[in-house]
Amino acid sequence: MDKQFSKDSFLARWVSGDLSSQELEAFKKSEDFVVFNKINEASKKLEAPIFNAQGLFNKIQKQKSTKTSQEETKVIRLIPSWAYGVAASIVIALGVFYFTNMQSEFNTEYSEQLAVVLPDQSKVELNSNSHLYFKKLRWNSNREVSLDGEAFFDVEKGSTFRVITSEGTIEVLGTEFNVVSRDNYFEVLCHEGKVQVENIDSGQRTVLTKGKAARFVNNSLESWDFNQLKPDWLSGESTFKNAPLSQVIIDLENKYNINFDASNIDKDKRFTGGFTHKDLNLALKTVFTPMEISFTVNEKNIIVLNSAHKIQRDK
Repeated sequence: MDKQFSKDSFLARWVSGDLSSQELEAFKKSEDFVVFNKINEASKKLEAPIFNAQGLFNKIQKQKSTKTSQEETKVIRLIPSWAYGVAASIVIALGVFYFTNMQSEFNTEYSEQLAVVLPDQSKVELNSNSHLYFKKLRWNSNREVSLDGEAFFDVEKGSTFRVITSEGTIEVLGTEFNVVSRDNYFEVLCHEGKVQVENIDSGQRTVLTKGKAARFVNNSLESWDFNQLKPDWLSGESTFKNAPLSQVIIDLENKYNINFDASNIDKDKRFTGGFTHKDLNLALKTVFTPMEISFTVNEKNIIVLNSAHKIQRDK
């Protein structure tokens, strides 16, 4: 393998089309080009969410180095081992990383999103600060994943597919749906097909079809209709319909890696609307101004929220 062609800077320039004609000609004549080009072409077919590229690259390196020897023996290497590191470099330059079934546990950090392809080609878009886990053994007869956080699922038809969370479970055959699972909050939106949702604590069950949504807030069931084909967070905006303000604040923290002091406001107050993932100041104004909540940054870089009504009373 030619070390010149394996350098991140060289690969990034190749992907972006910045190689000189002489460099490109030499690269195409090398034995390495066939492998690199296959990786590049495969990655172009994927749709990439917005994510922290440097953070993801570091994670790839860590996961590669900590992979157990047992996992290694189960991987059929269709390309040389060095190509996996190269693949990471190429696809990061494109803004996407394609995960094969070499792994079974995935985490996202603040401000990060991640696309995961399951062994049956079902797809999961993992939102910020979320965790996904599944067992690869006998996957086709036991399609089950564990989720903490938020994810959008595009499930291939087959045996029953189950999503297990601390707040409840979702059971489907083949469909598209979005799940949010946090402490005392469980929300499911069915974008295609049909899903059965069960709240663990209350034991309540409900069946959702396309355009139907349900949430359990402190074990209380709420339902509504929606018309989005995909979750808005996939395209850079979070939206809510009559959601507790506490959940909006959590989503802001996850998207922007910030902290709030919300001790002076009513976090159970409901919010309908959305915020952008690209401009923090605009996002704060969009959420809190209509709710008559002020925000300031203290010396610890924490955003302090205050109700306008409370400020007037204090005066």
